[in-house]
Amino acid sequence: MFSLEFAFDVKLSVDKKDKNVFNSILYCITLDQDVGEIVGNITREKDKIIYTIDTSELNGEYNGLGIGFKYYTETIRKCFDYGCTEFRSSKTRNKYSDRVWEKLKAKFYNIEKYRKQYIVSLPDKQIL
Repeated sequence: MFSLEFAFDVKLSVDKKDKNVFNSILYCITLDQDVGEIVGNITREKDKIIYTIDTSELNGEYNGLGIGFKYYTETIRKCFDYGCTEFRSSKTRNKYSDRVWEKLKAKFYNIEKYRKQYIVSLPDKQIL
């Protein structure tokens, strides 16, 4: 959980019917409503379990406040807790997502950009 003027929580789940889909909801505890969502797919390649974002959305009034960075950080951390070994961005992003990914890349050592996609590898040390 993290907070600014409001208190937020990130709820991560894997679809019960389709085990290849994950969903992360940004829930505003203060307002008792969902304010963001990340949906993606889960693939398995050799010894990797890869979570890749398909779509991400944050309610417009929360753009530009630093919430996206904290939301993505918490989502990635929870995906690693679920067994993810590699987390990937969508190949198509808007300016807000690009800004968040650049901040993540600058802050954490285990993020690289390969072609049009950001890739987060399982950290050697638990810092994320």
